[in-house]
Amino acid sequence: MPDYVLKITAKPAEVEAPAIVTERLVHAKNEARAISFVVGDTISCDRATVDDVIRLTKAGVERETAE
Repeated sequence: MPDYVLKITAKPAEVEAPAIVTERLVHAKNEARAISFVVGDTISCDRATVDDVIRLTKAGVERETAE
């Protein structure tokens, strides 16, 4: 199995602030498994409640549309 370097970029709220890039070294059968491993370890996804929408929009978070 090959090793993969996954680069995770976090974009700060301030436009002029530099992005934060974290690198992880993952030993996996293929790229998809390496990405899946890192995503499962770092990201969660739940359906937004009405309270979530209100809280986030009040905080200035803009809604994004995935195409």
